[in-house]
Amino acid sequence: MYLKIYRIDGIEKIVAACDQELINKTISEGDIEITVSDKFYGTDIATEDELIGALNRVNNANLVGKRVISIASKCGAISEENCLYINGIPHIQIL
Repeated sequence: MYLKIYRIDGIEKIVAACDQELINKTISEGDIEITVSDKFYGTDIATEDELIGALNRVNNANLVGKRVISIASKCGAISEENCLYINGIPHIQIL
């Protein structure tokens, strides 16, 4: 999976993570379309532990992909039933 942590004034604020196979792809269904860009989600490959650690340090996240969502759900950061599914691919924003 890819993981990018956005910092403001040196403080970790937002986690962006996606499954590797989704990077630089566009997913769409009906009038919803998301481009999973490496400019936003980054190019750093992360482990499950790195994602969990990052999610534990921030209050905001943008997550897309079955693996990323599964990990976030297992660690209690999200509830999968709150995901938006776009063509079968889960996406969630934590604000």
